[in-house]
Amino acid sequence: MTLIELKQVTKEYPLKLRRGKTKKKVAVHNVSLAISKGESVALVGESGSGKSTIAKLIMRTEKLTSGLILWKGQNIHSKKVSDYSFFKNIQLVLQDSSSSLHPNMKVKEILAEPIRNFFPDEKNWQEQCMKLLHLVGLDASFLEHYSNQLSGGQKQRLCIAKALAVKPELIIFDESIASLDGESKKGIIEVLKMVQRQDGLTYLFITHDLEFTKELCDFVAVMYQGEIVEYLANWEDEQLTHPYTRILFSTMNAFIP
Repeated sequence: MTLIELKQVTKEYPLKLRRGKTKKKVAVHNVSLAISKGESVALVGESGSGKSTIAKLIMRTEKLTSGLILWKGQNIHSKKVSDYSFFKNIQLVLQDSSSSLHPNMKVKEILAEPIRNFFPDEKNWQEQCMKLLHLVGLDASFLEHYSNQLSGGQKQRLCIAKALAVKPELIIFDESIASLDGESKKGIIEVLKMVQRQDGLTYLFITHDLEFTKELCDFVAVMYQGEIVEYLANWEDEQLTHPYTRILFSTMNAFIP
């Protein structure tokens, strides 16, 4: 079942020039991508290639210039899609965890807020908060901490727990695993694999970390200058055909067939 599908998606921004003139800057051009339920897909490419713009378009924080983004066949930019359904089913975890966490809220409050919003009949929300923390490798003592007392890696784990709290169908990670150290990253990979097996979650990873994608992702879409130039479905046998893909993989010390 196709969960989310991008069809010929284009995003342009007006760019001001001298003497009041403007021109169009194309951030994303004619991108098509389909992700099925339960898949893990990586979107990789250099900074400025359009990866994060794709996330913003999916999350509806940016408007499409042209094209369609479909969630289970329904246009997500249509007014027919309710905010409640949308924000429960699709979650975004950002690279800057501090911007996603209120510094004056305790961890238990941060986790309880989405649980109470989306599951108002949930009586054991404190128990749910403890389970979520345990899931991402933090113990129950962190419930009484304020978010500004946490380290960068702990904040990122909390953001992942917060995303999992609403039991979404799709989580988009925008460079949000990159800030973790090697051991923490390995632990989070195992957590995400386990949750995916249990709940059939779908992941879209926007990342520069190709070694990480080899551990977790089924497919890799390579972006270059706003376009998807290559789609890799098999790490071991795939022949890299686009010159940029070969440079990217070589630079990042990833496996090149």
